[in-house]
Amino acid sequence: MALLAWNTKFSVGVRSLDDQHSVLFEALNELHSAIMKGRARAVIGQLLHDLVAYIRDHFRAEEATLSLTKYPALAQHLTKHHDLTEQIKGYVERFDRGEIALSFHLLNFLGGWLTNHIQMEDHQYTLWLNNHGVS
Repeated sequence: MALLAWNTKFSVGVRSLDDQHSVLFEALNELHSAIMKGRARAVIGQLLHDLVAYIRDHFRAEEATLSLTKYPALAQHLTKHHDLTEQIKGYVERFDRGEIALSFHLLNFLGGWLTNHIQMEDHQYTLWLNNHGVS
């Protein structure tokens, strides 16, 4: 059973960003599945690192698009991205040192953050980007 299901309520009206958000859902679901199946720590660790790398790549792409169009709330959006990146970095470092096991708490945190961020923060830029020729 998937942790998250992508659907149109998560669409931000920009195909490239929607595609990236969808990949984030898939990556989080793959990590969830690996944990549910009791896969080896090394496999779970690699999936976690892949997810974090993709989140960083997505943030860079989204931020570049917002910057290009001079999105007025870019600074606040950057802060949200920075805060999540720092939280995830802390979890990953502790996981890598063997201090914590990957838990449903982290998965629920990431899933909740992703869905809330898309619906509350990212949806705020939809009209701006569409009005500036980005769709």
